[in-house]
Amino acid sequence: MATESIAELARFSDDTYGFRYVNHVALFIVTREGVILVDPIGQQNPRTPYLIKEAIRSITDQPVKYVLYSHSAADHSTGGAAFADTAQFVGQAKAAPRMAAFNDPATPPPAITFDKRHTVELGGTRVELHSADLSPTDDYFILHHPASRLVMTCDFVQPKNTPFRTLLGHPDQIVERLRWLHDSLDFDVLVTGHATPSMTGTKEDVLQQRQYYLDLSEAIEAARAKGCADASPEMVNAVRASLAPRYGSWRRFDEFLALNIEGMIGWRNGTIKERP
Repeated sequence: MATESIAELARFSDDTYGFRYVNHVALFIVTREGVILVDPIGQQNPRTPYLIKEAIRSITDQPVKYVLYSHSAADHSTGGAAFADTAQFVGQAKAAPRMAAFNDPATPPPAITFDKRHTVELGGTRVELHSADLSPTDDYFILHHPASRLVMTCDFVQPKNTPFRTLLGHPDQIVERLRWLHDSLDFDVLVTGHATPSMTGTKEDVLQQRQYYLDLSEAIEAARAKGCADASPEMVNAVRASLAPRYGSWRRFDEFLALNIEGMIGWRNGTIKERP
């Protein structure tokens, strides 16, 4: 049996690190006055936040002063209580009531919230948080660490991965936000919150993800022009034939293509209004 790496500590820049447990990635930034952590990733293994704590201690004696929740989903947000002795909790405004509803003592909801934009400053380090704005209901943020030329997103940009199920927001809004991400933020390294096929990507991966949405939309319209009913097996087969030469090797292509088609149609006609 081949050896499999379960956990990993990686350095992205002079002060910025990633901790991977299986397929989930937390990020932390070390400053002279404390540490900024993004996501405790404790759902799969409740001990993971404490492993992150030990990984941070292997780099610095500084305590975690901020825990930033990239969004409310439990696989990323669970376990913040491991840092509650020293940290404040930050998240997008729509994440707070959702996390409060979990009623999970291990997962304190964010007490510091924001709508569109928020800046965290600590020990001379500045981190910018931008609401992802994928739909009227999503609670994701995009993190930009200008000094490290690094961006972190979760879920909606995963290099060489087809989008999740019926999409995480309105496809036209996602296309626009991917353009904004590429054109407006200065970065070289993209951290995606997941590690398959890798913990990091580049600006080119943002463009490729955007192009997938554009090509998917075009393939759906071409299938309609041939008489295929929306989301029918005939449409799925026609779209697959169109996209497979470019995207067939992407992770989850066969698993999620039909759901991507359903999602693109559903968001546009209003039958889907929230992320899965």
